[in-house]
Amino acid sequence: MTLSSAAGLLQAELDVRPCALMSADATRLLVLGATRQEGSATGYAIMRELISWGVEDWASVNPGSIYGALRALAKEGLLVEDSEPPAAGGRSRRNSKRYRLTDEGSSAFTDLLRRALWEVDPYQGTPFLAALCFLVDLTRDEVLAAIEERITRLDSLQRQLSFDEKQTVLDTAKRPPHSVEFVRLATARLDGERTFTGTLLDRIRNGAYTFAGDG
Repeated sequence: MTLSSAAGLLQAELDVRPCALMSADATRLLVLGATRQEGSATGYAIMRELISWGVEDWASVNPGSIYGALRALAKEGLLVEDSEPPAAGGRSRRNSKRYRLTDEGSSAFTDLLRRALWEVDPYQGTPFLAALCFLVDLTRDEVLAAIEERITRLDSLQRQLSFDEKQTVLDTAKRPPHSVEFVRLATARLDGERTFTGTLLDRIRNGAYTFAGDG
């Protein structure tokens, strides 16, 4: 068995969604969220805004994927395209197509944000990073509930991974011996997120930030 197939087997045993799907959800969340913040903006403006957040580095989202997501979301009815009137003299404006969220797009944004906060994948942290960009778009009570539940799930996954590590070491007939390093890396990533998430919970409980519905 190859190392890549061993990694796939480990991920399947952990009952997590494929990383490609999680990454696509993160891109959709980022594009919908940035468009929502802009209100109505050209694709170029939305792309520049997201790139300024460093998404190329921490989410592997590049300009091409942003433009592709805008077209796909518009086709699905989550965004609507508006065109600005021609400039003086009848010349068309460059980058005149503007995007804004539909009601369905606003609902999809909230659903993706909630999912990214509540769901935990030991091998993929990008959705949670994307959710942090829009944390204050939910109410404080909802974010507290989501973070508390996330901590519970992190603790559960850490316990599960401890048994997975022991089993992987024993199953040398099914997996190459070094495939256990995937489990150890996932455990280390969860350890770091668990520490961060605990301190984030404390900060929010103590009044950090202004959330939707705050006075």
